[in-house]
Amino acid sequence: MNGIMKFAEVQVGVPYPEKQITITEEEVKAYLAAVEDDTTLYAEERFVPPAYAAVYTRWEALTGETLEDGTVHAKQGFRYLKPVHWGETLTLRGQVKEKMEKRGLKFVVQQVEAFNKDGELAVVSEITIILPA
Repeated sequence: MNGIMKFAEVQVGVPYPEKQITITEEEVKAYLAAVEDDTTLYAEERFVPPAYAAVYTRWEALTGETLEDGTVHAKQGFRYLKPVHWGETLTLRGQVKEKMEKRGLKFVVQQVEAFNKDGELAVVSEITIILPA
């Protein structure tokens, strides 16, 4: 499933292979420094900041696919169901939820779910992209 995502080859509802990732303390600290967030709760409780989900739920990291030059990141949303902590290993599962053509544009809706070590759904990421014609 590596290579460049092509609209004609996108399959809706076909799960990509699961991938496990561990969110390290170093990565979280680097992220907090980069976004200049000094909220003490993150360090005190070892919480991963909610917006960091944009990093660990990236489609390219899960699938190995590359997005073509000219791809537009049109929309992204998250649902947070369980807290994620530093050092936690998450299991990622992803699939294309929808693809459609509107007014000559090719839309793809990608969903990535992150499950904690107990198998509980922690975060859902949904991204809408527009692929080049």
